[in-house]
Amino acid sequence: MLLASIGALALAACQDAAPPAAAPEAETVVAAEEEPVTETVSLLAKMVCGADGFIRQDATRESLAQTFGAENLVEEELAWVDSAETALVLFPDEPAMRTEMFWLDKTSGGPRYVSAGGAQSQWIGPGGLFVGAGLADVEAANGGPFELMGFQNHNAGEVTDWLGGALAAKPGETCEFAMVMALSPDAASEVVVPVSGDPEKVYRSDSPEMRAANPSADALALQFFDPS
Repeated sequence: MLLASIGALALAACQDAAPPAAAPEAETVVAAEEEPVTETVSLLAKMVCGADGFIRQDATRESLAQTFGAENLVEEELAWVDSAETALVLFPDEPAMRTEMFWLDKTSGGPRYVSAGGAQSQWIGPGGLFVGAGLADVEAANGGPFELMGFQNHNAGEVTDWLGGALAAKPGETCEFAMVMALSPDAASEVVVPVSGDPEKVYRSDSPEMRAANPSADALALQFFDPS
């Protein structure tokens, strides 16, 4: 009887209990539409070493064609030291972007020297250097003076040593920024002669002769090499 009574009470309790309250309707959450993320891509043609440069040491003819278009690559015979050599030219008919590339094995095997110049060149080097930059601009980017050839032979105006400045390659690096400087066509003979008489002479940028001649950047370049 006791068990029957407990069962009856439990049944009555279940019948008398109020039905559970309905769960509140979930609020409709409208997610705010996210604005599309626009990645900022620099359109500047950078003549710099490393990942930011347009031309890297691992570049191949195929990778350049994929990036810039095969129609924008041609082979040309260009002056190299005392002779001529086949080079791969990027954007050959666009003075603002024209770039000449000499390779380890003609036009393959990796670039060894990449150069862009001319009055219309839009390439930008480290420290914001550009074709037309003067001695003071280059020294500021380098953090000090540098050495360059005189203006007598085929190496006229080439920077030969950054004298440990910011533009010099550091130990273990395989790329160094390079530059060729030129005298103004209007430069007076009295300032040209002192920096043009000896085809083998190297001048410091802060020497009195070079200060008076005041050359400017004629070409920006990259030189790739094996540090070993």
